[in-house]
Amino acid sequence: MSALLDQIRRHALQQPDAIALAGQCESVSYSELWQQVTELASDLNARGVERAGLAGENSTGWVIADLACVLAGVVCVPIPTFFSASQRRHLMDAAGLDAVLTTRNPSDASYDKNDSGHTESLGDRLHLFSLAVSDPRPVIPAGTAKITFTSGSTGTPKGVCLSQKQLERTVQALDERLMGVALQKHLCLLPLATLLENVAGVYLSLLRGASVVILPGQLLGLSGSSGLDPLRMAQTLNQWQPQSLILVPELGQALVRLADRGLLHTEHYRFLAVGGARVAPALLDQAQRLGLPMYEGYGLSECGSVVALNVPGSALPGSCGQPLSHVAVTVAADGHVQVGGNRFLGYLGESPQPDGEQLDTGDLGRLDAGGYLHINGRAKNLIITGFGRNISPEWLESELLQGLGALQVLVFGDGDTQPSALVFAMPEQSDTDLSQRLSRLNTSLPDYARVATLYRMPAPLSVANGQLTANGRLRRGLILEQLEILKDTSRRLCDNAASACASFQSESSQKNEGVSHGIF
Repeated sequence: MSALLDQIRRHALQQPDAIALAGQCESVSYSELWQQVTELASDLNARGVERAGLAGENSTGWVIADLACVLAGVVCVPIPTFFSASQRRHLMDAAGLDAVLTTRNPSDASYDKNDSGHTESLGDRLHLFSLAVSDPRPVIPAGTAKITFTSGSTGTPKGVCLSQKQLERTVQALDERLMGVALQKHLCLLPLATLLENVAGVYLSLLRGASVVILPGQLLGLSGSSGLDPLRMAQTLNQWQPQSLILVPELGQALVRLADRGLLHTEHYRFLAVGGARVAPALLDQAQRLGLPMYEGYGLSECGSVVALNVPGSALPGSCGQPLSHVAVTVAADGHVQVGGNRFLGYLGESPQPDGEQLDTGDLGRLDAGGYLHINGRAKNLIITGFGRNISPEWLESELLQGLGALQVLVFGDGDTQPSALVFAMPEQSDTDLSQRLSRLNTSLPDYARVATLYRMPAPLSVANGQLTANGRLRRGLILEQLEILKDTSRRLCDNAASACASFQSESSQKNEGVSHGIF
């Protein structure tokens, strides 16, 4: 039995009435959780399920199904809710699924019913949707327990194969790093299909015998792929008073704004992890002043999620924290961050990863004298100006997000004299305010990195359009392919203080040649 399940079983014996999972209209104690997980695992084995997709919105049923797959030895493949029908079909075919467990009615899930043997309910929470098994069945690495799909710049999902031991090493290392932080109630804001929330949110909390609050997105002010109602989110968070959350930078900014306006109660928070993209140190400082204990981390799916993390008592703003004990992090001579010690088994459909080799993450960074990891950005995203100066867009984006008070920023301009940026800001923020903020920010930036032009987008970049990952990370390749369209539909704001607006007058006749040259 896995160490995680063994610990849940112990909690069921030692604190049977303690709440393990809490939902909008239900709660599941540890004794009930263990009973339901064992019953579902037995049911899956009796039906001969070997590889199961797991679909649906965040719910207690999703967690129960995930844990039952672990106990039953069923390969679990979370299906992100934002995947298109073609992406779901690719996922199911590539993984060779024989069933899909869904927390909603299968008729609403857009699965091809011609592939089904039968559909049936498994209690009040789950449905089982049978799929015809392809012949020959796709081969997966031995020991695979979970396949998490991440979309590349082309939008084609790529499966990362992980063993349960690899996932639980991450959980145990997180438990060790957070030893001095008592966390008894975690609330899931990110989709459970996101490995980070699945591992660092749910698994860690259950290992510790804590409660996990799982609510529908609508109640949290989250709608569709990128809709956010901050006031609704504040009301729900104030009602449930969780001690920990996992955030992407956009959600971190929203909480800081709410706290700054006195709309968010902060006294119950003990640890807020933020990642998915670079976070401006100024945002973290502001959060701390407002009573939000916000800490940046770094990780990637290929290493079972979290690799490095700042925590109370051991934090350095501007860094991603010190590496966790289960991994070995080094930085090569070319600045590439490499991780060993907890590597994935391989990509679905490709040769297994050799044992013992370091994984080149493709991220540029450094380790300082204190052992803190600093991530500067993706090597392939590096912008080289017309004067030969290198700019990490992730660094500049974090400065713009904080300095402009914007919600989303993408920096571009490879080969141009000065960089430019796509910006999405709150509707009530005026163009004049954005321009003035840019002027002030530019005075603090190196001259080669001063932003000449802002393109104010009428709508945010979204997961549904393939422009963002589930963690909120920018899919630069796809966005840059859409750049001319995005610029044409945006308002163009120039910053005269940058003394560069004139050089962009001929910009419409120039073309970027794509991206030649993420955190959590």
